[in-house]
Amino acid sequence: MNIFEEITHRLSSKTRIRSLFKDVHAEDLERMIARMSDVLEEKKAVSAEEEARRKEKQESIEKIKELMASQGVSMDDLGTLAEATTKRKKRNIQKYTFEYQTEDGQTHSWEGATTGRLPRDFQEYLNRTGKKRIECAVTEIEE
Repeated sequence: MNIFEEITHRLSSKTRIRSLFKDVHAEDLERMIARMSDVLEEKKAVSAEEEARRKEKQESIEKIKELMASQGVSMDDLGTLAEATTKRKKRNIQKYTFEYQTEDGQTHSWEGATTGRLPRDFQEYLNRTGKKRIECAVTEIEE
């Protein structure tokens, strides 16, 4: 049981409250009640502010709906407009088949682009020979 549930349980019955505060002086109990009242007022103020913001937002929504209706625009129109403007352009990365040789003379092929990470053997081959990656391209892969 967490602390909130424990407190709620203890304060949910007058009998439990009496037994909980039986050794507490009346002045101390009054101070606790005053602090609890202050907390309650703060909670009510925050709740009232949130309700006012919610009402203001709802009024704005209603005004926007009225404006849309007067202009002949529907929510579906907004959805298609948003889709048209937010479609991302696909990156056009050309991919190739590269051939290279390891130090022991074996020929390997690798499919990839002219940018990005390389297999370790291929990187070692480029460093050893001083070639550029594109110079090892054998064929371009169509997608």
